[in-house]
Amino acid sequence: MKSILFLFAALIFASCSDTTLKEELATTKAELKAAQNQIEALKSQIEPEGELVHIVLFRLTPDADQVKFVAEVNKMKDIEGLMDLQIGLFKELGDKRALSEYAMMLEMSFEDEAAYQKYQTHPLHLALKENIKSSMAGPPATYDYIKQ
Repeated sequence: MKSILFLFAALIFASCSDTTLKEELATTKAELKAAQNQIEALKSQIEPEGELVHIVLFRLTPDADQVKFVAEVNKMKDIEGLMDLQIGLFKELGDKRALSEYAMMLEMSFEDEAAYQKYQTHPLHLALKENIKSSMAGPPATYDYIKQ
């Protein structure tokens, strides 16, 4: 009789144990997934995706006042979130691949994409677009990337 009770108790324990283990496993999996999501959220705060670099290439009219053009562009240095602004004239070095139809290049970097989006509607940027319109020989080309 003791062996039957022992066997019965073992079977009950085994069936409870299996169900309990399955429940514990499901709970642990859910907790692990929540912890992984929390880690990813914290990593994005610690390791931001990087600064955004915005490059603009300008085609200018033959009579464009390049000194005035550069002065207009430099006014944007006061835009919040703008980390760096550089402007330069094209330099012919004999490379057939060069984009020589663009006389001037502007490179600027922003803290993040949110700062870039604010720049797009900032009054200084909108004024620049209006003030250089007569010097433009066509629409500018742009290239944006995240600095690695």
